Formats: sequence, structure tokens, C-alpha cells
Amino acid sequence: ETCQANPCTLDSARLFGGHCIVHSGSCYTITTQHQPKEHRDPRYAGQYPGYHPAACQICPGRGTAAGGAVPWLYRQPAGDGHFAPLAEDLAAHGIATVQLDFAGCGDSTEPYVNYTLANMAADVDSVIGYMQATYGTGKTALVGHSMGGRLASLYPQLGQYPVTALALWSPANGTGLQGLEFLSIDNFAAVEELAARADAEGSVAAWGVELSAAYIDGMRDSDPNVTLQESGLPVLLTYSGNERILSDTTQTETKAAVESLPDGQVVLDPFVNGDHNYTSEDPATNTQLDADLRQVTVDFLTYHLQ
Repeated sequence: ETCQANPCTLDSARLFGGHCIVHSGSCYTITTQHQPKEHRDPRYAGQYPGYHPAACQICPGRGTAAGGAVPWLYRQPAGDGHFAPLAEDLAAHGIATVQLDFAGCGDSTEPYVNYTLANMAADVDSVIGYMQATYGTGKTALVGHSMGGRLASLYPQLGQYPVTALALWSPANGTGLQGLEFLSIDNFAAVEELAARADAEGSVAAWGVELSAAYIDGMRDSDPNVTLQESGLPVLLTYSGNERILSDTTQTETKAAVESLPDGQVVLDPFVNGDHNYTSEDPATNTQLDADLRQVTVDFLTYHLQ
């Protein structure tokens, strides 16, 4: 394995601390190689991160012993600027992080039509297995933003590995097709029409990407808030004051689901001036939003993973 952004072999990384890099006292970002399509075989799960493939960035935690692991599941189709500083914050507490680029997103070379909840859950399975086998990570938590938050909510049902806690940033947790309300927030009938076309034609173009019928079916058949309640896991939930692409109904129902949990935590006040991406056009507000989002997430994750 070789660090892509700052090339160095794992052997040379050991020079910094005399141990494997998860123990070395330094944080490295590793971008894994994409698995060729011909290697998309279930037996590779746990050996190759993102065998669908999902490109990954791995930030092992600092310290003398491996801490927990936090796969980061972000909204599609673009990445998210909060990951790198959050990874640094968690690394300082001995917690490793992994950022996944699902099919059609970021550095993934697979077409977006392969972006489905089932494929994404399988990618998370593969990454968790890899991190445990390679870096000896223990407890695992998921951090998800928007559609990534929906996936994190559903993972206890869809995935094969136990997780300890979930941090959800503005999850798109509407029941069934309501989870796609962002495609036409003011006209849900248009969302239903898109879903019907995908069913009839196998896929449909929306927001500049190709949504598969399998993705639409997975959305239609899922209820993330029910899954959250059934899992009973500790959950951190945040929403901003200017979501715009998520309805008040979705936010209200998701807040109620999290508040019903024994260890559910809803944090809203620090983010009233932010948008769905926890950003603002005002530089000072933008900086504060990022700092507050990272702090509440780090506090939650360190409490439940250490």
C-alpha cells in the first residue's frame, strides 16, 4: 500500500513511531486503488475497501493503541469539506476515519447508475472489515451527511457488522420515496413521476446523474427512522436552520425518532445560520459552523468509542 497524496510506503511510515501507522503518532491519508469491475465478487469483501468500487481516504488514529473507526458517508454526488479537519480531530483521540466515494461520486470510477443502498452498504461492510483486519480497529461508528445519513441510519439493517453509534448530519430520512424529496422539494408528484419512469425504463436522469430502478426501489422500501428506533443505538442528529431541500416533516419525524432513543441527542442551535452543507456565505459564520459541527461530533464519538 502506498499513500497517494503524499507517497510513502507503510515501511517508511513506521520510521515515525516504530509501529504500524495506526500506532505511529502521525496521521496519514491513504487513497486505495479502485477494484476493477471484473473483481466485483463478494469474496473480496473485507479485503479490498470499496470493491464496488468506493475510493477511500483512510486517516489512522494517533496513539499507542488502536482506537475506534469511523467511516464517513457523505452526500452525493460531491464530496464534503468537513471531513479532513474532522479526521484530524478524531485522529488526535486515537480514532481512525475512512471517507468513502461511492459509485459515481468523488474518485470512484464506477457509473452513478450503480449507486444503490445495497451496494453502498456492501462497500461499508468491506471497509469496516478492512480496517479491523489491517489496523486492528475496535468499535465502529458511522458519520453520514444527507443521503449518507440515510445510509448510516439503515446500516444496522442492511450491513453485516455491528456498529456502536451513529452521527447523522441533516439525514434525508423521509419514509420511502419521501427520502427523494430533494429532487423536487416543492412538487412531490414530480418525484413520483421520476420513480415511475425509472421502474419502466430501468433508470432515469435527475440532478445530472442517472438514478437506477434498483436505487429507487431501495428508497421506496426503506424507513430509516424505524430502523433507528429498532436499533436502539446512540445517535447524534443535527439539522441546520436553512435546510431547504429537506421538508419540515422529514426533520420533525427524524428528530422525534432520535429523541425517543435512550441515547439519542439532537443538536440544532449552533447551526441555525447554516445551510444543508453547514456552510454560510459569511466567512466568520462559515468558520464557526465548521468548528461547532466538528466539536459536537468529536464529543459524541469519543464518548461512545473510547
